[in-house]
Amino acid sequence: MKIALVYTVEEKRQYRPHNQHGVTQLQGTNHNICQALRGKGHEVISLPADYSMMQKLQQIKPDCIFNNCTGIHDKSSQPQIAGMLELLNIPFTGSCQLVHNLALYKPLAKLIFQSQGLPTPKFQVIKHSGEELNNDLQYPLIVKPEHEGSSIGISNDSIVYNESDCITKANYIINNYQQPALVEEFVIGREFTVGVLGNENPQVLPFVEIAFKSKGGFYSHNVKSLDGVETICPTNVGESLKKNIASVVLNAYKTLGCCDYARIDIRLTKNEQPKIIEVNTLPGLQKGYSDFPKAALEAGICYEDMIERIVESCIIRFNKRRN
Repeated sequence: MKIALVYTVEEKRQYRPHNQHGVTQLQGTNHNICQALRGKGHEVISLPADYSMMQKLQQIKPDCIFNNCTGIHDKSSQPQIAGMLELLNIPFTGSCQLVHNLALYKPLAKLIFQSQGLPTPKFQVIKHSGEELNNDLQYPLIVKPEHEGSSIGISNDSIVYNESDCITKANYIINNYQQPALVEEFVIGREFTVGVLGNENPQVLPFVEIAFKSKGGFYSHNVKSLDGVETICPTNVGESLKKNIASVVLNAYKTLGCCDYARIDIRLTKNEQPKIIEVNTLPGLQKGYSDFPKAALEAGICYEDMIERIVESCIIRFNKRRN
């Protein structure tokens, strides 16, 4: 097949910290995907995502588009990339525009999870400076941007223990990231990130545990960009808890309507009850580094086969829709 790889062009933005580490990851991932696809016999054309992307894709006429783009300019436009690809009526990997929107705007996803009885921490969205905090939220709380990825906007002072600090942090998010602040109850226990692969009978991949150096640790932007934690796969999880986490993860994947692949972040309460933190509909795919391919490898799926399965899932899904 002729496959177009659509990828992100990283730009410096005034209100977003420039992450050279992230740029290096993007470059490495694109190279890995190209090599994997070519190794499977596909013709691959790499295409940076910009406003001429649709016209170029119409000229290229690929059989499939591998969408590895987190947006033009910033992550808030990630769903629009999928929307543009939908208009072309060419099979493309990953979820549709609606699902990317729901996952990116975390409060929307959390409301859907709550409506379906899926466990997620209590939360509040603070849109304006001076907005009062709900009294039913229990400390500690974590304050973060409403729609960001890579832990952008999350720092050491994002965990707060009183209303004054919470409002101060929320105002900082509003003023510096030009978006509302998401305030949610902080879940202190173990953290796992869990990949799901496929559509008809999606496969829950082995869990990757995020091993923070101290109890109650969390992924700040600094920790993530500096690789400040160890990841463990396979994890030491009892059979009952394993089934519980897998069930929550699979239900979250299906409830949002994820396609082909995604990754769900989970934290455990003191009583080892899993809580959905967020869904990543475009998880990192860097070979030997990102959590998703690590988990796939633990499941016996090599990197090249993992990429091929994502493409196959996409093609089958589009063919069924056409029929």
